[in-house]
Amino acid sequence: MLIQTLAALAVMSGGPAQEAAPFAPGGQERVAPRGDYRDSCSGEYVNRGRLYADCRDRRGNVRGTSIELNRCSDYEIRNDNGLLVCGPHRGTFEGRPGGGGRPDDDGGWGGGRRNEITVYRDALYRGASATFRGDMSNLRNTEFNDAISSMRFRGTWEVCTDAYFRGTCRTFSDDVWNLQQHGLNDRISSLRPVRGGRR
Repeated sequence: MLIQTLAALAVMSGGPAQEAAPFAPGGQERVAPRGDYRDSCSGEYVNRGRLYADCRDRRGNVRGTSIELNRCSDYEIRNDNGLLVCGPHRGTFEGRPGGGGRPDDDGGWGGGRRNEITVYRDALYRGASATFRGDMSNLRNTEFNDAISSMRFRGTWEVCTDAYFRGTCRTFSDDVWNLQQHGLNDRISSLRPVRGGRR
């Protein structure tokens, strides 16, 4: 009798609990899916159906990368030399720290030796500083994430309050002695040069 009762309860409950599908319809899930990319990537999150992460390449450098989740529903996501991949599908790099960035479709972005930005922890170009010459898609891996108060430029640069060039973004070509005047003091999390001075 006990066995029959347990069998009936299993049928009523739909059988053993099923694991939730890793990808919601339309790619709207916000929780990063499973995969061995987590062994060598960090900061993963999902936005508008796309997975973003900072992944280490074979040289130990950290690369910002992303991939469309709707292509990966049948495959496990992996890190291939700093790039997110799943099955035959390859993601894209979100920027190359310290080097020339990957331009977007209209060629608007790029690195280049003519572009250079020096950021300072304090106003009036004081305190700790660092110089970048290419896209920095996520300053979290540096000591300057949300910790920049003044900047000096060579060329035109865009700075954003969120990683991967999101949030509030502003373009500058003249030195800024105090970011408080622009509402960006200790708020910058990504920055990149603007090719030809265009947004």
